[in-house]
Amino acid sequence: MTVRLRVSGDPDEIEVMVKVLGVVFDLTGSGRLYPNHGSTGVRVYLTARVPWAGERETPRRGGGSE
Repeated sequence: MTVRLRVSGDPDEIEVMVKVLGVVFDLTGSGRLYPNHGSTGVRVYLTARVPWAGERETPRRGGGSE
């Protein structure tokens, strides 16, 4: 399972957030910072993959046990 992310804010805070997200997710992306249009700060685009997504059983709908 992969999800595309856009992280926006202060460059130093983005750096910290990417490190925190990297603990849980496999992150890819250029790491290039782009200036925000119409507001302060910058943004970066990432792709996050859950490393165990293919290894765990998908939960069944309905919440009941069988």
